[in-house]
Amino acid sequence: MTPLSAVPSPADEPARIPVRGLVSVDDDVAAVDDWSAAHLPATDPEALLLCALMWSAHTGGVSTEDQRITAIVTGDDFDTVAYRRLFVVIAALVAAGEPYDPASVTAAFMRSGSGGAKDAPLLRRLNEVITAGADGFTATHYADIVLSQSYRRSYRTVAAAIVQAAEELPEEYLFDHLVEYGRAQRALWKRLNAFRGQQ
Repeated sequence: MTPLSAVPSPADEPARIPVRGLVSVDDDVAAVDDWSAAHLPATDPEALLLCALMWSAHTGGVSTEDQRITAIVTGDDFDTVAYRRLFVVIAALVAAGEPYDPASVTAAFMRSGSGGAKDAPLLRRLNEVITAGADGFTATHYADIVLSQSYRRSYRTVAAAIVQAAEELPEEYLFDHLVEYGRAQRALWKRLNAFRGQQ
């Protein structure tokens, strides 16, 4: 069986996730519950990166590879708001040389006042990430995927900004606006290749 033969034909594809199911987790609790029903952390590179980082803490303290990952990947590389918040906490613990295993990350959220009902969806995401099943030694692999997906998503953002500029900016600013975005995209491409080059 070839990899493509496992891909269902369009007629066999499951029904699409309703748009409501794609709302970011900060919108409201109902949106988080809808999102949960259609989302599997065990197949999400963002969740698997977070899981791998937390479990890599058991492989011998703060590794230089975890330091490299958390120095290059940023919270903005995460499409899911809850995962972005989790990454920021993990990265801060790594940078401080503090433990960043699941219990320590959970404790960091509790110390920051995230233990109440308001943050229950976030803590539920944390528990799902902890049990996503990533091995501590796979953090680099998942970081590469997260950076790649972030780079690709950035083109959608740029496309929307260019359309808006075409409608709203004076003519004399249009080309400079385009060049500015081009430079930003080149910087993101160089960052992705630099990460891959250091593996």
